Amino acid sequence: METGEQGVLKAIWGVLRTPVAPEHRGDLAFGWLILGLFFLQVFTGILLSLYFQPSPPLVAESVQYIMRDVDWGWLVRGVHHWTSHAMLAVCALHLLRAVVTGSYRGAGTPNWYAGTLVMAVIVVATYTGELLTWDQDAYWRLSGVLERIESFGDIGAFVAGAVRGGEEVNATTLSRTYSAHSLLLPWLAWVLLVANLWFLGRRLGARRGGAR
Repeated sequence: METGEQGVLKAIWGVLRTPVAPEHRGDLAFGWLILGLFFLQVFTGILLSLYFQPSPPLVAESVQYIMRDVDWGWLVRGVHHWTSHAMLAVCALHLLRAVVTGSYRGAGTPNWYAGTLVMAVIVVATYTGELLTWDQDAYWRLSGVLERIESFGDIGAFVAGAVRGGEEVNATTLSRTYSAHSLLLPWLAWVLLVANLWFLGRRLGARRGGAR
């Protein structure tokens, strides 16, 4: 019986060795570009995490240390910042292409859902990254967002309370925001990207089998 890991590896190998029809090469190019940007985000994020201090008294100081004293720190932070926005733009173009070409219908529906979820995760990851400066603007923006989330009944109140970590935005909120940005959201994006690849591998495999 095939294990989940073997199934994923089989799907990856199937995508790599299966000839791609001309009408799907654009989608594949977008997919590889998103994956490359994702790995660049992870790499630069790991480098930044070596110096960033997710504690209110130390946030501004650690950011300044990265920008002024760490060799090439300003460049790493800049690449990390702009790569996140580039991923948003590429994902938006990818989804727009799927709508225009109609590839979101039929066999492409699972890829459409996975891609939409990837876009949502990247939006949240980009937003939480902007909040990690923990200045007055970030503080009030997060407070406003949590108040709006809290207005969505019991579920909204639970989510806002879980993010806030108390009655008001404080050091615990920063810690949880940083954990979500650096741990939860990257893993969630990776799982969705692998799922997208899995669905694509099954589609290409089915097409190859039907062509025999």
